[in-house]
Amino acid sequence: MKVVSLFLLALILSVSSLMAASAPYFMGTKYQSVLLQSKLQAPTSRQFIANGKFAVESAYNIYFQIPDYETDLRFSISGSKMRSELRQVNEWFTSDSVANVMRGEVLIDNPLLEYVDQLTFMQIHDSTDFNKPLLRLVWIRDRKGVLDHLWAVVKGDLQTSGIYYYEDMGARSEIFEKFEICVQNSVLSVKRENVEQILNPNAQDVSHWDTLSSYFKAGVYLQDEGTATVRFRTLDYFY
Repeated sequence: MKVVSLFLLALILSVSSLMAASAPYFMGTKYQSVLLQSKLQAPTSRQFIANGKFAVESAYNIYFQIPDYETDLRFSISGSKMRSELRQVNEWFTSDSVANVMRGEVLIDNPLLEYVDQLTFMQIHDSTDFNKPLLRLVWIRDRKGVLDHLWAVVKGDLQTSGIYYYEDMGARSEIFEKFEICVQNSVLSVKRENVEQILNPNAQDVSHWDTLSSYFKAGVYLQDEGTATVRFRTLDYFY
């Protein structure tokens, strides 16, 4: 059934948008830096576009494109546990003395219009057998009565199902906003429009993650059924 639904999604989106789109790599130099340091995972965790292959005219698809008459990088996906995400290829450690940073200007296309309860648009993930995200920046439809808000979700230990810290980043905006994730000397920082978002000291201290090789991801990942689109006006990694 999942194969059939993905095929139908591909057919519908290809008719409505793919024929009027372009490869993000050729949008001037706007996204070349982040693409040179990434690979695309879609619609599952398997590689869809390899690192170094974005500089091809055909390197866009129903999950990852810039529609005609637009300049924003668009990630779209449908289905539980499905994703369209750029995955940083260079890895690093939370204990690094130099800052590892990801910045992007993000707009989540109105998710209230779709049947989706939660989506992730930026994250830090590990590449070991633990295979968990240290941090997810997410939109949640309803968390304990708080509606239509963005959250920073931090994994507080190395247990499969253990401690999670939820930091409320405020209501979702209908315009592009700047987000920054920074890790340095085992300290995590998240900013929204240059305002620090993580207030819990236990969530800021990520020394428990120091032995795990990590990387950034950006795009859209669905925690449950539904359809979602996330747009990036800018996106890059910094060291």
